[in-house]
Amino acid sequence: MNRTLIEHTVLDVLTRSNSKIEVVLENLFPGKRLVGGKYNLDDNRITLYLGVLEEQCKMLFGTLEPFEEYVRVVLAHELGHAHDPELEYLSERLVKIRGRLPRTRISLRLEENAWRYADDLLRMENPAMFDTIMGQSLSSYYEVLPEYAEYMQSAATTA
Repeated sequence: MNRTLIEHTVLDVLTRSNSKIEVVLENLFPGKRLVGGKYNLDDNRITLYLGVLEEQCKMLFGTLEPFEEYVRVVLAHELGHAHDPELEYLSERLVKIRGRLPRTRISLRLEENAWRYADDLLRMENPAMFDTIMGQSLSSYYEVLPEYAEYMQSAATTA
């Protein structure tokens, strides 16, 4: 990975979004999950975990060839969280609500909001890649929620 190229990619996405959010580049997410990017509401900062993003890119596409574009899409998604007018409200609800399904529905809404922003920002650059990344990101929510069972079943039969 060429860090300078990634820094230019980050600057380009920030410029296109007209965002002043600070973006920090690190190697690995400090937890056990495979998190490639994270927006922190408390300090209004996005952290991209480049080592994890490389791993995700290889898992999803079998190669690092599209890595720069992968970073663009993930950053656009994290900017979607940063610019989500519902983020504080939904985050507060997520803390207060109990039960797997209600929590998953709120989490899905947070993710869909962020993906809408990313879609508006750069989906048309590479729609197939964008849709693949977004679909992978949202599938874990769809798998849990009964209202998406038919959708998941039809997606599995067409794959």
